[in-house]
Amino acid sequence: MINLFPTPLNIVENNSVDTKDLVDHCINLSKQVERGGKHWLSKNVFNSSYTHNIYKDSKFKDLNNWIAKEVNLFANALGFKKLNLDKTNGWFNLYNKKDYQEWHNHNFALISVIYYLKANSNSAKTHFKSPLPDNPNTPDFNPSNIYTWKTYFIEPKQDTLVIFKSDLDHSVEAQKEDLTRITLAYNFYD
Repeated sequence: MINLFPTPLNIVENNSVDTKDLVDHCINLSKQVERGGKHWLSKNVFNSSYTHNIYKDSKFKDLNNWIAKEVNLFANALGFKKLNLDKTNGWFNLYNKKDYQEWHNHNFALISVIYYLKANSNSAKTHFKSPLPDNPNTPDFNPSNIYTWKTYFIEPKQDTLVIFKSDLDHSVEAQKEDLTRITLAYNFYD
């Protein structure tokens, strides 16, 4: 069988960069920088999208370098040319109880990532939607047959990176518990 037009997604655990100080740094920044994401439907999630680029923040340097290395490996596997890291944009998101993120994509970029900086097994899941159009004649969902999947979710695991092509639709379900879920998001360009 030939898998035409696959949708690649890579999940990588960070076992080399210490991130414990970044949680407090994000919380402190949320009290200092302007809230981003003014065009988002979900207005409760604090984010620094286009108000504070964490890719240029020296406190994130070690983590940013590790993420860039992993993204370049992903890009090379897909046959993309070298990424222009100078154009990279990154931001943080603070999800509190009942916060969510609607379906969206970053199709103006090439590769996007989500890094779970603070999360546990009860934190809100990230959902990804199949890029294939709905077809009423598709077979019923079968969890053991990836050809029947219309969505896929990732249970957050702290210090885990998710890499995907930027045109892939994704969302975050509502945060159900009183723990602040912190993610970092980045867009990479050619």
